[in-house]
Amino acid sequence: MIETRKEGAVLIVVNSDPGTRNALTPEFYRGFRELLEDAGGDTSVAAIVLTGAGDFFCSGGNLTVLKERTTMKESERRQGIDKLHSLITAMRACPKPIVAAIEGGAAGAGVSMALACDMVVAARDAYFSVAYVKIGLTPDGGATAFLSRSLPRQLVSELCLTGDRVGVQRLYDLGTINRIVETGQAVDEATAIAQRLAQGPEGAMARIKHLVDSGATTTLDEQLELEAQSMAASFGTAEGAEGIAAFLEKRKPRFRPMADDEAGDPT
Repeated sequence: MIETRKEGAVLIVVNSDPGTRNALTPEFYRGFRELLEDAGGDTSVAAIVLTGAGDFFCSGGNLTVLKERTTMKESERRQGIDKLHSLITAMRACPKPIVAAIEGGAAGAGVSMALACDMVVAARDAYFSVAYVKIGLTPDGGATAFLSRSLPRQLVSELCLTGDRVGVQRLYDLGTINRIVETGQAVDEATAIAQRLAQGPEGAMARIKHLVDSGATTTLDEQLELEAQSMAASFGTAEGAEGIAAFLEKRKPRFRPMADDEAGDPT
């Protein structure tokens, strides 16, 4: 079940199934993907917060659903995995910044969901566990991609081969977590960050998301070309004109509401 509420231009999305510690299901994948697509084109939404109901972010895939897959044909198993991967792709493609608010912990595909967000806020006592190996499975949802982009190979191997819990303080020290807060404060802090982002230049931030993703896989020359294209486009926007004018006039820029045609297009 997905619950939503608005705080100004921030959409707060709650994965609400506390009885399973907010385990993931195909219905959640579909519902959240559709919500992201709607939010991407909604000018009243400028940023998104993703969290879980109760005292846990997400325990990963629902084991009842996963058990059913053991008797399926491989092509049928792929269908469920592809639904998760379609959601992860939609999270990265969403032009609006997404901030994860982690209470308790994130396990399995819950880790993938958290790391697919643009920023991560975690309660001090929370943990991550890439727990797939403990039930004889391998990571999915982009876990190995996201972890390998932010952590040393030896640590990624440790996390994935053991499935052990790693405290958020260690991940914060390595730069994977953006903020650590006291227990029960993750949503408030994530919302405060999202509110700040919501006042920024929407189109520019969409292009920045695209550049951050491409920067992990392109050559320097390729990335320079993408940056040149993005900067040239940015100069021609109302956001760019307002930002430069505000700087020269020594005032705070007023980016919202400002409907650049390309605000929802990262290219």
